[in-house]
Amino acid sequence: MAAWREGDKRAGGQLIDRHFASILRFFRNKVGSAAEAEELTQRTFKGAVEGAQRFRDQSTVRTWLFGIARNVLRQWIEETVRVRGRSGDSGSISIADLGIGPSTALAQRREQRVLLEALRRLPIESQLVLELSFWEQLSAREIGEVLACPEGTARSRLRKAKFELRAVLDELEREAGQLESTMQGLETWARELRAAWG
Repeated sequence: MAAWREGDKRAGGQLIDRHFASILRFFRNKVGSAAEAEELTQRTFKGAVEGAQRFRDQSTVRTWLFGIARNVLRQWIEETVRVRGRSGDSGSISIADLGIGPSTALAQRREQRVLLEALRRLPIESQLVLELSFWEQLSAREIGEVLACPEGTARSRLRKAKFELRAVLDELEREAGQLESTMQGLETWARELRAAWG
């Protein structure tokens, strides 16, 4: 990062290559198509290039990029809300509320499909916190850096998001055995989806 800020374009390219798959994965379950996910990923890295001089060492490059991606997502949601004539706060509205169809997710197991659908029905901020935890394996401190909040607040949001997820899964799965199966396998299926999405 220091070399990139000094003008080393090769270092900037290496930094982008290192984090490209994670940022693309960040958008995959939040937009309607692979092309939109790629567009938002490009916007994120454009924002990183424009903001490289403002990067401070209080966070990692990874959490800084996820913070930019979160802002890009919020802008995209606001644009989508405007175009579709809906109302709502960009953090509390869900992807399902926007009427966006399933992404190009490669979920193969029934539980994976249920998990993805449940995530899409959560308020976007809750979906975001869970995906950063499950797929990106960010710690509560790192999630706090992305959300620009204290670690304790990030822990609370993660706990709340897990409760919300459980409630949505309960709606989707009426048979108790299937719900328990989904909840117990959550982290495993999240890892498998992460691997499938690159």
